[in-house]
Formats: sequence, structure tokens, C-alpha cells
Amino acid sequence: MAPVPPSLHFPSPYERPHAAPAAALRVPASDGAQIAAFVYAPDGVRDEPGTPFAIDRSVPPVVLLHGNGEEHGIFGPTIDAVVATGRSVVAIDSRAQGRSTRGTAPLTYELMASDALAVLARLGVTLFHVLGFSDGGIEALILARDCPERVLSLVAMGANLCPEGVDDGDWDVAGTARSLRTWADWLDSLEEGGPVDPTLLVPDATAARANAELLQLMVDEPHIDPASLSLVRCPATIVVGEFDCIRPWQTRQIVAGLRSGGNDRVRQVTVPGCDHTIPKHEPLWCTNVLLQTVAQNDLRFPVAGPARPSMGVRMARVDGSWVPALEALYGRVDDAEERTGTSGWVRGVWPPEGLAARYAREGLTWCAFDEGDVERDGTPRPGARPLGAVSLDLDDALDGTGADWPALPSGASLTMHLLAVDPAARGRHVGETLVSVAVDEARLRGCKVIRINTAPENVPANVLYHRCGFSLHRPIWNPYPGLPLCGWTNLWELEL
Repeated sequence: MAPVPPSLHFPSPYERPHAAPAAALRVPASDGAQIAAFVYAPDGVRDEPGTPFAIDRSVPPVVLLHGNGEEHGIFGPTIDAVVATGRSVVAIDSRAQGRSTRGTAPLTYELMASDALAVLARLGVTLFHVLGFSDGGIEALILARDCPERVLSLVAMGANLCPEGVDDGDWDVAGTARSLRTWADWLDSLEEGGPVDPTLLVPDATAARANAELLQLMVDEPHIDPASLSLVRCPATIVVGEFDCIRPWQTRQIVAGLRSGGNDRVRQVTVPGCDHTIPKHEPLWCTNVLLQTVAQNDLRFPVAGPARPSMGVRMARVDGSWVPALEALYGRVDDAEERTGTSGWVRGVWPPEGLAARYAREGLTWCAFDEGDVERDGTPRPGARPLGAVSLDLDDALDGTGADWPALPSGASLTMHLLAVDPAARGRHVGETLVSVAVDEARLRGCKVIRINTAPENVPANVLYHRCGFSLHRPIWNPYPGLPLCGWTNLWELEL
């Protein structure tokens, strides 16, 4: 007997963005999924060196994550409003939805949050604000919890921490998913050339199974410990509709979890007269809440100009005798990375064994010291502790790997390697001092540009290079075995 044809879970109507995207691309995932990402940009911001994919690094973008069975266009009026404020928007179609494909990995909210991070790495984005609705709200909570150094503000609309936190009313979600799978199995069982052509029936087997899997996700997931939200540091707004399907105790749990770590910038907003579909039916509320939350931590990073040496810090070239001190410095940076997670450096992996020693023995390494630790002739005193280090080499690093910066003749570019600042010296502008010595060396050698690459996840480094006037080019795929990074690397270039 044929099953009853099921009804697909269709989203309610909504207004799409009025502007065309400035960039639209597919980002590959390791399991074969292709994640579709769209960048909407303010007038005058284009995809070019300095603003690759139409994102101005002075103004961190807003990331938008949609709900189950939808696509990024549900945020149409909000996209238009954010772009009008001079800020770019990164809107993502979650896997198996919109223009993104499924892949083979088990479907979880953690997986879709990692997809968003992969998109941001492809775009070279380090810092961002995030707004998520429903399933996207769950993903936004995960991002803010797992990447507290990168998320500047959080808005989660209609989010839940466990399946029990949703009141499905009269809708049997599990039963609907089961009927869709039964329908798909029946379509697959039909004989070719028989009286029923399965390709003419709606939904077809592929659509039915995809819809069933997305519905089953809501039945089985998420399972987020409210206490884990104590790691969220940024301003956070939790939004529900007055008649939302999210149970009130679940919303209270989310707010309490966010506040449990001492975060006093957490608030709850209830949209009067609205059900679960806030971004589509109350876009003005959605936009206003987002902009208010962003304003609480609207960090901007204008270009400050050429790097200048810091008062009280002096640079000195070091040789092979300083290898133990250099290795100790990089060890301290690696140890700090385990606690803060801002650069992805791992002891024993990066820097690779022997690399710092080779640069020092070749006379390529400069260290920053306290001014009193450097003699008048420019040599550091024995036993002085380096505040930071950088190695400078004449080469065209990463040429031939898909970099979009122009090829230069030999000796025309100076590349910075292994730039690091002792965690105990941060806040003293040691990084700018390291960049300033690179500028001096490059000019002395007649170089045209200075180049360096760094992971998009490395917050301090990316902010430093941007503020010092470096121009960001499109990231390239350049994974390093053993590093817990997405594999994309930012390319920074300073014209002299």
C-alpha cells in the first residue's frame, strides 16, 4: 500500500534583501559539503586588495545564521539596514539548506557552527558580530562560547539548549520526519517503467529525505550545558516572541548560563504579539535589537599609520647564541595559546623544531628588549629576556600558491617570519616595534614591499597588521599539519 504523500516543512514567506551580494562563493568542507556564503557590502566597498570579498577590516562584519529549512534571505530587511550603517554582512546558507550541499558528516549544530568558522576563515575574517535565528541561534551560542576572543556581540533569537526546551504544540515533528522517510523509501521501491513515475511526485525521494533529516535534527539536538555559556564574554541579547514555541524556562536557562561567568552585558527581549518567526514577521525588531547589541561592543580598527617603536623598548639583532632564549620565548607564546586560543600555535608543531634556531644563526632574527637591556652599541646584554622577536628574510613567501598579490623580482620583498610577543609584554606595543624594525630593514635593502601571512584566527596579529597599514589580500589555502586551524591563511602586504 502506498503511503500518504507527506507535506514538506516549508518556511513562511519573507522579504529578501534588496541589494545584490558583493561576493558569493562556495566554501568546501572536509566531508565534501559546499557551504554557500554571501557578502553584502556598503556602497563603495568592493572586492579588491585591502577589502577582499568586500569586507572592510576596520569594521568587523555581522554574521547571519538562519533557521531550520530556510536560507539566508530571511534576513532581507536586516541585511539592508546593517549595510546602510557602513558595515558588511556575511550571510551563510547552512549545510543541506539554501544553496549549500549536504556532505557526509553526521548533522549536528556543532558541525554547522564549524562550517560558519570555515566560511569566515575563507573570507579572512578575524572578529565578527553574530545574529542567529532558531537553529542559527543555537549555532550562534556555540560560536560565542567556543570563540570568545573573536565574537564581539551575540544575538540569539528563538534558541534552545535541548529538545525539551521547545513546545511543538500539535505538530508531531518526529512523526512528520518518519512519514517523509517512509515516502522516500516507497518512491525508491517503485519499478522502473511501472504505472507510477517517481520523478513526477512531490516531494521526490531526495527532498523528502533531506527534509526528514533536518526535522530529526530538531528532535535529537541540541544538548548544550547551560553552564558552558559562562565562557561567553561579549554583549548578548536573547530574543523570543511573546507566543514563541521556546519554553520560558529554557530562555531563562540560557540567560542564567550566560550570566554565570560574570557577564553583566546579557539581556532578554520579548517581542510582543510575535510567534517564533521574528526575523521574517518583525524585521524591524530584529534589526533594532541587533544594532543595539552591536553598539555595546562596536570595536573598530582604523589604520593608525606606520608602525612606530615603543618607548622603553629597543631592537637588537641576535645570533645563534640567543637560540635558547628564543626557544623559551616561543614556548611561552605556545603556552599562552593553550589558554587563550588566539593564534593556533601548538608546542612542538609551530614553530617547527629548528626553524627559529636557523633564522638566528643566519643573522635574520631581531629581538625586542627592555631599553636598559641593550648596550649603547646596540648589542643585548647577556641573559636579557626578549620581549618579542621577528625574523626578516628576502623572499617572496607563498608566491605560486594562489596568492593574488603581484609577483615581484628577487629582492623586492621582505618577508616577516615567526613574529611573536611575550604574553607578559603585551600592551607595551612590542608588536609595532617589531614591525617598525622590519620597515627600517626593508628600506635599507631597497625592498618595495613587506609581506607576512597569518591565520585568520590570530586576533592580535591580524589587528596589528591592519592598524600598521598593511593591505589584506585574498586568503589562500595553506594548511599546516598538526595546527588546529581551518587551513586558510591571510596574506598581508605593506607597500613602502
